[in-house]
Amino acid sequence: MSAGPTLRRCVACRELLDRQQLLRVIRLAGAQGIVLDQGMGRSAYLCPQQSCLEEARKRRKLQRALRVPVPDAIYECLAERLTERLGLGG
Repeated sequence: MSAGPTLRRCVACRELLDRQQLLRVIRLAGAQGIVLDQGMGRSAYLCPQQSCLEEARKRRKLQRALRVPVPDAIYECLAERLTERLGLGG
């Protein structure tokens, strides 16, 4: 019996999607810091859509999900990833 896709919920639009399609933001365990994609700790997921990124930033959804302040640099990094994913990068 094969396991189906691992589903996670976008913190902005609340849609359930395959974890592979989402952007992952992690609050590292035991240490102060927030990283993207890799690491162990509390995670929050975002759809790869500009509207979800804006919603998460405006309403502090990542902050609430991770229970720590999220630096602007993380949002800028996410915006860059979105641009790359959507094929708009130079």
